[in-house]
Amino acid sequence: MQDFKATLLVVEDAPSIRLLLSSGLGREGYRILQAADGAEGLAVFREHQPDLVLMDVTMPVMDGFEACRLIRQSEMEMTTPILMLTGSDDLNSIQTAFDAGATDFITKPINLPLLQQRIRYALRDAERERALRRVKSIQDNARTLAGLAFWEWNTETDELTWSTDTDSILYWMESVPSAFSELLQTIHPDDQKRLTLLLSDALHSGTKVEIELRARVEQEEYLLRMVGQREGDTARIVGAFQDVTAQRKVERQVSYLNYHDPLTGLPNRRLFLRDLEESLAQVNGFNATAVMAIEVLRLHHLQDAYGSEATDQLLSLITNQLQALLPKDALLARLEGGFFAIRLHYPHAVSESFLQEALTQMLQPLDRPWMIDTKEVYLNFSAGVSHAPQQSLQAQLLLSMAKRAQRDVRPSGNISLAVYRRELEDALHNRLSLEAELRRAVEQQEFHLVYQPQLDLATERIVGVEALVRWQKPGQGTISPAVFIPVLEEIGMIHQLGEWILHEACARQVAWSQHFPAIRMGINLSPAQFEQSDLPLVIRQAARLAGADTRMIELEITESLAMHSPETTIKLLQNLREDGFKIAIDDFGIGFSSLEYLLRFPLDTLKIDRAFVKDITRGRSDRAIVRALTSLCQGLGLTTIAEGVETQRQRDYLDALGATEIQGYLLSPPLAEKDLLVFLQNSFSPKAAQE
Repeated sequence: MQDFKATLLVVEDAPSIRLLLSSGLGREGYRILQAADGAEGLAVFREHQPDLVLMDVTMPVMDGFEACRLIRQSEMEMTTPILMLTGSDDLNSIQTAFDAGATDFITKPINLPLLQQRIRYALRDAERERALRRVKSIQDNARTLAGLAFWEWNTETDELTWSTDTDSILYWMESVPSAFSELLQTIHPDDQKRLTLLLSDALHSGTKVEIELRARVEQEEYLLRMVGQREGDTARIVGAFQDVTAQRKVERQVSYLNYHDPLTGLPNRRLFLRDLEESLAQVNGFNATAVMAIEVLRLHHLQDAYGSEATDQLLSLITNQLQALLPKDALLARLEGGFFAIRLHYPHAVSESFLQEALTQMLQPLDRPWMIDTKEVYLNFSAGVSHAPQQSLQAQLLLSMAKRAQRDVRPSGNISLAVYRRELEDALHNRLSLEAELRRAVEQQEFHLVYQPQLDLATERIVGVEALVRWQKPGQGTISPAVFIPVLEEIGMIHQLGEWILHEACARQVAWSQHFPAIRMGINLSPAQFEQSDLPLVIRQAARLAGADTRMIELEITESLAMHSPETTIKLLQNLREDGFKIAIDDFGIGFSSLEYLLRFPLDTLKIDRAFVKDITRGRSDRAIVRALTSLCQGLGLTTIAEGVETQRQRDYLDALGATEIQGYLLSPPLAEKDLLVFLQNSFSPKAAQE
């Protein structure tokens, strides 16, 4: 697969020039998009968001000046380089181009080497501009999260000036002081003397001022942190200030960085549970505490579509909205990803119906359009609620109950909420018991592999097997992976099991190769395994220790896994494929990914999901899908394996539609190793077994 340097849009009405530019720049490693007039160029730009635009000036339908102007209007930030191409070199054309938003101006006839240099510089400058904007955004966000604002004191006139957001930070002041003498009146007498002394020293010696001041309003004391320094050789002192009242209160108990979420500034799980424990200590029969777990659903889909930076901004918006909805004495925390937790205190006893109605109404403002990457999106939220003292007085258990209710809630619109019920306790305890049993099962290696054969339809020979894991639970028999795999992923133990599967499957393939050298071993990779930074090393080591031929090991990934972080997945799979491993994509066709994007993956095999095979003898649409997939794979040189084949008629249809291989109960169910060897022996002639 080719890694493009950047995507360029060439907007030129002359076919010969358009071909010249596209061919020449394509050879330099750029991905080229084309348009024949300004209107078409504008449409292509909006759809594909190229990294740079080469725009002719004189074109039919819409000229380059107008197209450039409209492109700039469609951008949130004018960062995309636009290079205007024209035979005119008069000053009016140049000025018009720059007024329309052009980055540079190149005259015809075009010197291709010179153009390539200009493109390289323009892309570099654009990336530098984006980096500067990101830095400024981070700084502005950091200043906002920290509650920082600015001040300036003219020592000759005693005038104090403040930044525009001062009123919101010093909300406890009736009015912001306009003179230094007025400011002193709001400060504790002991701090007045220190501040005056430090400012006087800064004025005469240029030293930096850094001080925390106590300000008292009625019965409340507030802490104000001020820093400042003389401005050059003037009689002015400039600086920043921050209301650190709440911050200092928290820092008396915990370290801020260890107890807060770095993205939103909210308390994290640890601080939330500590606060909840303190709140529960005050609960009695006359008041109540409620815990809500609320999740932004399918956040990873938005991240795939718009990127991490956009979803981070969205989480900040959601945080602000939630804070605005909650009572002042509530606590909002971010647990992870799109998961938030809320602690609510009630001065009276609460019932399930009260919480259901009150909290559903409270969350209604979340049901609105949200802006992400200049586009409006609607979000789905699910929430679960538990409450004390009726259900528990243990913080961790209350949070678990709320999360349990959230996971089990039935969708009912964009916002779904359920209150935890007593009958869910058994299920929760069963889940905790299952987690403990699985930890023991991994440690004691209670798992084993079974193998489902795969038949080549052209040769009628068994050419591969898919390794499938099973749990032999003592006293209960074999447990389906659909039961235990999700749990192992959640408790973080899928890595140990996945590594054992790799070693075991590679070892079995080597052991069988003495009698059946042409049998390929298919090994499934879990999405959680892709979070391991050393996954390629683990896979290579398993094959090397077993002495396996990597060409006979096929690594299977699901479509949803591939699209979770596609660029990272592509690089990882390319590295493995370079080592000789074959790559298969499983459950193909049931996800939501782009076919064009998906085919960028370095694949050897495409597995057609059983959902399309099940009704292939009755459903015309299923046959059409299978025919399209097999035709596509034939053109790309990929093997197709149809899963879930249970009847001879399904096999016949798949054979006629061009499928390469099949697997399913028609051929054989998954078999233990000894049964598989008997099956293989019966499937091969003595002569074939020796070859």
